[in-house]
Amino acid sequence: MNTLHFANRALILSFCLLAWSQAEETLVTPQVESVGLFKNGLAVVKVTFPVKGPGLYRWEKVPRVVHGTFWVESDGELATQSTSRKVEQVEEAEFPTGVAQTDLAGQKITVTLKPQLNAAPQTITGTVWKLPQRTQKAAWDTEYSSVDPFASSWYGSRAGANPNQPALPAPTTGGFLVLETEGGRQYVDSSSIATITASGPFKPRVKTEERPVLIFDVSKVPSNDGVVRISYLTKGLAWVPSYQVDLTDPEKLTVRQNGLVRNELMDLKDTDVQLISGFPNIQFAHVDSPLWPGASLSGFFQQLNQSPRNASGSLGNGMSQQVMYNNFARSADSSAMPEVPEQGNASGDIHYESIGKRQLATGDSLSLEIARHQASYERVVEWVVPDQRDEYGRFKSRSGGRQEAQDEQDQAWDAVRFNNPFKFPMTTGSALVVEGGKFRGQSMSTWTNPGQQTCLRITKALSVRTEANEVEEEGGREVVWIGGHEYQRTKVKGSLKLQNFRSQEVTTIVRGQFSGTLVEAEGEPKKSLRSEGSTSVNPQQELTWNVKLAAGAEQKLTWRYTVLVMR
Repeated sequence: MNTLHFANRALILSFCLLAWSQAEETLVTPQVESVGLFKNGLAVVKVTFPVKGPGLYRWEKVPRVVHGTFWVESDGELATQSTSRKVEQVEEAEFPTGVAQTDLAGQKITVTLKPQLNAAPQTITGTVWKLPQRTQKAAWDTEYSSVDPFASSWYGSRAGANPNQPALPAPTTGGFLVLETEGGRQYVDSSSIATITASGPFKPRVKTEERPVLIFDVSKVPSNDGVVRISYLTKGLAWVPSYQVDLTDPEKLTVRQNGLVRNELMDLKDTDVQLISGFPNIQFAHVDSPLWPGASLSGFFQQLNQSPRNASGSLGNGMSQQVMYNNFARSADSSAMPEVPEQGNASGDIHYESIGKRQLATGDSLSLEIARHQASYERVVEWVVPDQRDEYGRFKSRSGGRQEAQDEQDQAWDAVRFNNPFKFPMTTGSALVVEGGKFRGQSMSTWTNPGQQTCLRITKALSVRTEANEVEEEGGREVVWIGGHEYQRTKVKGSLKLQNFRSQEVTTIVRGQFSGTLVEAEGEPKKSLRSEGSTSVNPQQELTWNVKLAAGAEQKLTWRYTVLVMR
């Protein structure tokens, strides 16, 4: 009795397993409804697909998503499984390999052998045997504790597969053409073949390969017409902003904003494209979700141990930063902020600008003008005198390329000063300055809020001579102990000299940077702390003067401060 009971249970279980293995999967092709593009190559993708009822739905693609960003946004209930399925595909183009076993696989042929001496040619008819494809299961690396967190990057080799596992050899028939004939499988020496005739119409080659897929197990259909909505963050889409500033009109300049979209992710058809400006915190932008088949636990833990900067490479100069991450506002004079209504944003620090529905194939680029506006402006000369001291109060060493870069920064520049006329921020990007249809210069525009003032450099102000000096004042040098280190407090006097060789008055903006405590300054400059001084024993400060310099006039500015210098 017990034996019969267990046999019945085994039979029922076998039927259940068979039914599960043969469960029908409905193929779906999600529609990409919208993409939100950041400037660093990341994009927010939203896709949808309809379901008619509970069951299994197969998407023959597994996107490479950022860890923690794959979300189902419908009120239905479903589970998502990343797995693989064997998929048959007709090859669009036929490129002969010269190997009959491969080129004629599955076709019925007649082989004529080379005639023997004084003998009639012999023929063999059969179907060319199709070589089976070998598959190799990945041998996962489980040595998590020994992983070097700085040993790999986002664009490393396929994550997870054991590099010491040898690749399987390519399948071969050993110089024989293998046919399936009425008498069985026959091996024909390739060197003995005179001709091969393929009978019947040409049959396109059907290739069967195992592909990663996503299986959606829907247990409760969404109430919104059965539409499943999915959002995720991935790489492969970016936009690059640029500006043109036209100074032809002496009263008002014209600012044009252009956006260039590059698509290296997937084909977009009737997709709403949004350009995102801002600097959001994306802590795991460098970490692949384990949902992606190319990921593994070993690679996942590696990427978790990396910092975003180490994973994506160190950031370079200002322009590469603006493409990748940098949206920091430049230190500039600010005017009163106008009443600007938010356009669907919870915070003015993130701005979405829609450019409508677009069609972009993979590899396409799109360039278009986003906005154009006029604003009053002022032509000025900007002179930034950089700080000469490090965080310990010592003079910085200046040699080679660093010396040249410092000399370049010390120069006075012709510039244009204006308020952002748009109802949204001007983000970091290249800014081309033209006048009367002629090129004047190219600079970098940094994040500027609506109504905030910005200053763009145009060309060197060679007709305005500048000179900067610093000298230590006489007097006792006080010794100060801070955190177990000995410092010497020194009194310093800084002086600036400007001379205008032009035939008209110029407005000059002078920014004098120094490390220390200000004692006094001539001309009542605006004083501000610089953000890079958080780790310095001395406060790192900047003095800003706005000076009207008449034609042929000369102006001197001085200030005094104390500085702690580590001994």
